Amino acid sequence: MSQDVLTIGSTMRIPLLYRGEYSEWVERYMNYLKEQTDREAMINSIKNDKSMWSDQEKIVQKIDRLAISLLIQGLPNDIYSLIDSNKTAKDLWDALARHMLGSEYGEQDRKATVLYEHETFKATEGELLLDTHV
Repeated sequence: MSQDVLTIGSTMRIPLLYRGEYSEWVERYMNYLKEQTDREAMINSIKNDKSMWSDQEKIVQKIDRLAISLLIQGLPNDIYSLIDSNKTAKDLWDALARHMLGSEYGEQDRKATVLYEHETFKATEGELLLDTHV
């Protein structure tokens, strides 16, 4: 199923995160949060650490739990299992950014390596392609 079909007309659906598309997902997720009732509190919970909360904000810890709940709904199981030990929405958000941005850079590095190997590939006379890759 196309990823575009999943996002068209779905303001109530949490966007799914796909490997290599973290930056786009962040934008879609923030747009999703902006449609929620407690949007400011949830965005604050994700972007600011618990130690930065005022006494009044500490009363709203329920918002942090809600932000975590909404955040993990859009994650595939393999990604969730890597970052599920984080206790606050901010920690979860930061861990997700570290993991996913690393995978985007890793993908770019892999593409560059494959391109370099392709451009520098040389065969010796009489060598079979099958012998090279076995």
